[in-house]
Amino acid sequence: MAATATLAAALPAAAAPADAGAASGQAQHRAVIPDSKISVQLFNFFYYIGFGQDAAAQGRQAQVLSALSDAGYRNVEPVDYTGFQGLSAQEYRALLDKNHLKASALHTSVSMATTDAEWAQKLETAKTIGAKYIGAGADPRTFTTPEEWVAFAQKIDHFGAMARQQGIQYMVHLHNWEFTSVYGDQNAFQILVDNTSAKNVVFELDLYWATAAGVDPLALVDDYSDRIALLHVKDMAQDGSITTVGEGTIDFGAIFAEAGHGIRYYVVERDPANDPSYDPFGPSLAGLDYLRDVRF
Repeated sequence: MAATATLAAALPAAAAPADAGAASGQAQHRAVIPDSKISVQLFNFFYYIGFGQDAAAQGRQAQVLSALSDAGYRNVEPVDYTGFQGLSAQEYRALLDKNHLKASALHTSVSMATTDAEWAQKLETAKTIGAKYIGAGADPRTFTTPEEWVAFAQKIDHFGAMARQQGIQYMVHLHNWEFTSVYGDQNAFQILVDNTSAKNVVFELDLYWATAAGVDPLALVDDYSDRIALLHVKDMAQDGSITTVGEGTIDFGAIFAEAGHGIRYYVVERDPANDPSYDPFGPSLAGLDYLRDVRF
C-alpha cells in the first residue's frame, strides 16, 4: 500500500533521538517534551487496520505497532472497539511489550447503561495492558437536559472511584458538544467538572474540538490545570477541517506553555479517512517530529 512506502521514507528522520543536540552541548536543541510524555492515538489507523479479527487484520495491527516503535514512539493510546483485532488483553500486552511500547491510556465505551460488572471488566483490561488512564472515547451526544449530564457525571465519578482502587485514573475525552451544550450559564463540561471529584476524574482535552467549539484551549488549560491531565494534539486547517499536527492554525506552543508541567501525555491524533489512498502513517510521524521539536 502507499502507506508502506511513505512510512519507509519517513522513518530515518522520525527516529532521531529527542535530545540529539545535547551530546554536543547544544542545550537549546534538547526536547521540551520528553518521549515518555508523547503518545499517539491508534484511532489514526482505524481504517488501515480494519475491523476484522482475522490473521490479516492482526498482521496490520502488529505492523502499525512495530512501525510506530521504530519511528521513536514509546507510548500508544489504544481503543478497544475492535477487541484488539481478536487478541486477548494478555496477548495485546505481549504485542506492546514486544515493540517496547506502553499504553498511555485506553479508550473504551461508557454509557448510562454500563454496569459496575462491565466496568470492572474494562478496568481489568486496562490493568492487563498497563494503561494508567481509561475512559470513554466520547461522551453521549443525546443528552438534552442538565439533569442528564449531572447523572452521567455522578456515574463516571463512581466509575472513577472504582478505577482508583485499581491504581487507574478515569479520564473524560472531550469533543465539541461538551462546550456547545449550554444550559443557562453552564455548559456540559462545567457540569462534569462540578459533579465529579478531581481524585476520581480527569480530562483529556482535544485541542481541535475545543477550538472548533469556539472556546479558548489556552484559557481552559489555565483555568482547569488541576483537572486536565492529557491533551489530544490535533490541528485545524484554515477551512476548519482536521489537518496534520504542525500544518494548521492552532498555536500549540502557547497552549503547552500555559499548561505547564501538569500534562502527563501529549497524544498525536489525526482522524482517519475511510479512503484506501489515505496514508495514516505520515500524519502520525509528523506529529511525533512536531512534539519533539516544539519549543515553549
